[in-house]
Amino acid sequence: MGIAPDSKASTESMYNAALALGIANQLTNILRDVGEDARRGRIYLPMDELAQAGLTEEDIFRGKVTDKWRRFMKGQIRRARLFFDEAEKGVAHLDSASRWPVLASLWLYRQILDAIEANDYNNFTKRAYVGKAKKLLSLPVAYARATVAS
Repeated sequence: MGIAPDSKASTESMYNAALALGIANQLTNILRDVGEDARRGRIYLPMDELAQAGLTEEDIFRGKVTDKWRRFMKGQIRRARLFFDEAEKGVAHLDSASRWPVLASLWLYRQILDAIEANDYNNFTKRAYVGKAKKLLSLPVAYARATVAS
């Protein structure tokens, strides 16, 4: 995978786009797995931001969806989407063989955030996932978009 030979993008901007995708994907994984991690006695959420939202470790281990939790999650999802947006800017500058898999993974991970929202931010007892049908529908769209970007 690499930068398209005719791309005007700098190596630094491509590095930043790749880094943004990695952060977005990891943050999405963390948000998706809050309940599973809590059941194992782990919290990977930023403790300072939980405190700013008026939430504690006990709130996470208790696993109740409250208005405070929803506000916190909305902010975290907004952050993840900003990273996805930053990452997507780099896709057009990838070589043609790299565009489709990168764009497909980006879109599929974004849909996990949609699923968290659809579950009313209950990532304590409901696992947010992208169903097989949605995945299969997303792939040709990502492919078309990736080939148009060339």
